[in-house]
Amino acid sequence: MADKKKNASQSATRSKNQMAELKTRSDEKEPVKNVKAVARERDERKVQESKTVRRDAKGSSTKGPAKWQVRLRTNRYIRFILDAYYELRHKVTWPTFNEARNMTIVVILLSAAIGLLLGAIDYGLQSLYVLLVH
Repeated sequence: MADKKKNASQSATRSKNQMAELKTRSDEKEPVKNVKAVARERDERKVQESKTVRRDAKGSSTKGPAKWQVRLRTNRYIRFILDAYYELRHKVTWPTFNEARNMTIVVILLSAAIGLLLGAIDYGLQSLYVLLVH
């Protein structure tokens, strides 16, 4: 009889735990929906802001760049030059003077070594040719 009561109480606590897990799982799904809704709202705000920026650029010339500046920046060749400048200025990691000097020395030494190796091979093949012809 005591075993039956224990089993019944254990099953009751199990069912309560399962219900709590289901609630937490359903609660976990809601924030995902909220995150998606927030992302959607953010995208909509960006679209609205870009529309207002376009209107402002067309309208008054008191704030922001003039029409010809906007047109010049939207030109694809000018855009390419500006993007290349930005990338070279802000995104490229340039070597220090010591690193550049060391790499230059390595390149010169490797070029000299390969030149000597190719020269030796050329001299050997030329000597072999002279021996075979005469």
